[in-house]
Amino acid sequence: MKNALIINGGNNTTERDQIGEFDFVVAVDSGAEHAYKLFLKPDLVIGDLDSIDEKTYERVIKDNIEIKEYQEYKDNTDFEIALNHVMNMEIKNVTVIGGEYGDIDHLFGTLFTIVNLHTDENILWIHGEQNILFPNSESIEIGINKNFSILPFSDLKNLSISGAEWNLKNENVEFGKSRTLRNISRNKQIDISVSKGKFCLVIND
Repeated sequence: MKNALIINGGNNTTERDQIGEFDFVVAVDSGAEHAYKLFLKPDLVIGDLDSIDEKTYERVIKDNIEIKEYQEYKDNTDFEIALNHVMNMEIKNVTVIGGEYGDIDHLFGTLFTIVNLHTDENILWIHGEQNILFPNSESIEIGINKNFSILPFSDLKNLSISGAEWNLKNENVEFGKSRTLRNISRNKQIDISVSKGKFCLVIND
């Protein structure tokens, strides 16, 4: 399988024309409701199923969709279980939608789960009008004159940026510094590389 879509529970403003076609669709608990609103039939519904409504659950059963149900009290969030499941399938291109503008702990929980599990996958979280990208390559096509920020999750060693208004070459950026916020792409493609460290790219439409 080439790519997967994870539809998280909670607030979700993503429209159908914002996403493409996927080989595998996972709905996280109440994310199944949004899947149907987007005219998508999930391949899997996963979670403790504490927030999915009765009508949606009945439709999932009728559509003979696979369900992986977990206990409500557990050490991992439903989203973490879903992302782990997809990554264990060795799918390298993962898009995440949902989980927007809810409680701040849920928001950061989703973000840090991706940070923790991301290795060599290309993971895109569509969050309202922003795309949060955890890239798997140095060359990233984002379009000309796009505002973007690099958010370090650790010290970044030998950070290089090219194709932007403010380029860097082999710079060390400490975790917590704001130096890599609010840059502008000057080419359709920007190149970002580090020798050590974790980061995400926030692209503003």
